[in-house]
Amino acid sequence: MNINIASQNQGVLAFANAAAIGSLGGAVDIRYHVHFGLTFQVAADIAADAIFEIEAAPADVANPCVPGAFHNVEEVLTCRSAWGAVGAADSKITIPAGTKAGSICTATLPCKPDAFIRVNEVSGDTDKVVVVVVLGGPK
Repeated sequence: MNINIASQNQGVLAFANAAAIGSLGGAVDIRYHVHFGLTFQVAADIAADAIFEIEAAPADVANPCVPGAFHNVEEVLTCRSAWGAVGAADSKITIPAGTKAGSICTATLPCKPDAFIRVNEVSGDTDKVVVVVVLGGPK
């Protein structure tokens, strides 16, 4: 029997090649879920590192259903971080050159940075990657 895992884990398109599937990506409201993570699906072989940056925004004061001004999310040290880089660097995620089409990579931030998050392209073959924010455990 198949179990509907989507009832507890919803995926929201956060970034995609606009020419391929339309510009549906953008801000994702993470307030109403206990957990969140990012899934990066590689649509074509990566020749140049695809680098993405995570931004966050509080809810807009006039309309709490939409994001206010976005800001960069600072890198948070974890047990896998480069221990010399404290606080100044922004959270970036790199899908390295040589990653093959069909690969799936995952990432997350250790804490919720604000009400909304979004994924922005920085450089490289970002147009070859689709990013979904997975929201887990509705409150």
